[in-house]
Amino acid sequence: MRAVKVQVVLERKHPSTPIFVIVPAGKVKAWKLAATTTVEGTLDGHPLGRRSLKRWDDARWFVELRRELVAALGKQPGERATLVIAPASDELPPELLALLEREPAARVRWEACTSAQQRMLREELLGVKGAATRERRARAALLPAQKKAVSRVAGLAPEPRALRVRIQATRLPGRSCGPYRDVAVGFVPKTGCSPDTFVPADARSARWETEVEVFARNGAPAFRGPSVNGPAHERFLYLTWIGRLGSAPPAMFRRAKLRLDAIPAATLAQALQTGLLVARLGLTAPDGMPLCASVRPPVIEWSER
Repeated sequence: MRAVKVQVVLERKHPSTPIFVIVPAGKVKAWKLAATTTVEGTLDGHPLGRRSLKRWDDARWFVELRRELVAALGKQPGERATLVIAPASDELPPELLALLEREPAARVRWEACTSAQQRMLREELLGVKGAATRERRARAALLPAQKKAVSRVAGLAPEPRALRVRIQATRLPGRSCGPYRDVAVGFVPKTGCSPDTFVPADARSARWETEVEVFARNGAPAFRGPSVNGPAHERFLYLTWIGRLGSAPPAMFRRAKLRLDAIPAATLAQALQTGLLVARLGLTAPDGMPLCASVRPPVIEWSER
């Protein structure tokens, strides 16, 4: 399929969300797209990388831009640029191919995935630089380790129990972290978060509270609430980092997942009695940057008071 060239406008819905560009459906009509498609190309001559072209509605598709690309462009939302895109290669990473050929169980799981799930795994692996890391992630996705038995939580029942969660954070990394300036951190519920709720990253401490409900599902603790994110088997609370890269406006560049499924069973049982669950953690990673990725004990300490 041939590349298309489109004059686009850089757009953004909220300061904490990625900048994106709209592609009219008529421009890619010849591609006969039915679902999200991976594309490659350039924006004002800068490499776009492998990006997802997603449906907005029947008349429009859109592409979210990496913050590094926006910084290289030196443009702000509302300014125009020239986008050139073509469908990216759908070849699988060699590490994934080798795993599928070597492990029959991995091939069975791969073939059971939907085309969208296969595309997501392929793109995740292609976004990793190291071959060893690609192989490890492919194996984790298609040959997951056996889950440990769930510890019994006293007081857990099928009926939801209300629980107040208090997050107490210290050791913030500072307003300047690597290439980012004006760094701040916020507790972000699923419904969105105003920049006014963000705490400057040079504060001595930060504190947030939220309400969750805890109940038993297949014998294991399950969580729900306005701030609970993630699939049922790995629920978490989000801390989001925003910062300014070069002359670009503030944007999200890291997130920390406070994993609720990693709360010790005894601690959760005690919290169900008191109605309060407290998380204490430092927000500076070993490399001096903001804490990110999945956060479990001992990095985070959970207690009932």
